[in-house]
Amino acid sequence: MNQIFSKFLPLAFVIVFAISILVSWLTDAQTVRTDSNVQTNSNAAPLRPPVIDDFVPEFRDLPTFDEMAATKENSGRVARKLIDISEFKSPDETWPSYSRTELEAKSGENWLGLYESGGKVSLAETKVRRSPRHGYIGPGDELYDWLHYERKGQLLFIVKGIGELKPSNVATIFLRTRTKNSETESLDVGYRRIFNFAGREYVLRVTTGIQRDDERVNVLVLESGGTSQIVTVNRYYKDQYTLYNSIGELLWVGDMDGDGKLDLYFSDFGFEKGGFGSNLYLSSPAKDGNLVERVAGFNSAGC
Repeated sequence: MNQIFSKFLPLAFVIVFAISILVSWLTDAQTVRTDSNVQTNSNAAPLRPPVIDDFVPEFRDLPTFDEMAATKENSGRVARKLIDISEFKSPDETWPSYSRTELEAKSGENWLGLYESGGKVSLAETKVRRSPRHGYIGPGDELYDWLHYERKGQLLFIVKGIGELKPSNVATIFLRTRTKNSETESLDVGYRRIFNFAGREYVLRVTTGIQRDDERVNVLVLESGGTSQIVTVNRYYKDQYTLYNSIGELLWVGDMDGDGKLDLYFSDFGFEKGGFGSNLYLSSPAKDGNLVERVAGFNSAGC
């Protein structure tokens, strides 16, 4: 028996050694696969933290968008036209272009243009002309036209049918120009800026509100001399991926109608991709104790 045991003992050692090598190899292979999975998972999008709903409306019980639209429709205002130029004038194009159905100007018409030249801003009569933009089709298969105008400096916008505005020099506090070093004012929630004009202080700010149908809105407020006016609102929206908390951008501030009080021109972002909206508010037609009233604006649909 001892002879048999002695004979097979070396073989047993060989078998045990071979098994230990195999176990070690399988363990290493599993570790490699695990590390590979960890590496792959590390490239996945990180988990987003829970959304904190920090919306606290300053204003409540505001009119709904439908109510505001009905009020505007019943106001009986004579058509007043405005076409924004600056936002549609691409640096690499000679003229701005617009959807053929959105462009209201006709060739040969005289409009009033807000120009900047040599640091001075003025309203000047401007004859316009339109021509087809050949070879270009915009969103929705829309045909586009070029808008030509008299060159009297950098043109911000043109207006027609606004009786409060005449050719004149225009006192300007702020002007958004489309240049590399231009000043930009985003009208986001929390924005607040003081403008001093003609011995009077004005505060322009953006806050939050909620409408009668529980719609959340951004609110643009103008305050001066104890008067606080909600100028306009647009939709506020916030989820895990998106935040819309801006009225738009401030484009111009000054005295356009010459009454010694502040007027405003700003863009309205809305939510349409590629769209553009703007609003011109003047002080002279304001009523009911307000500081300004909207007299015109421009809208261009997006995608």
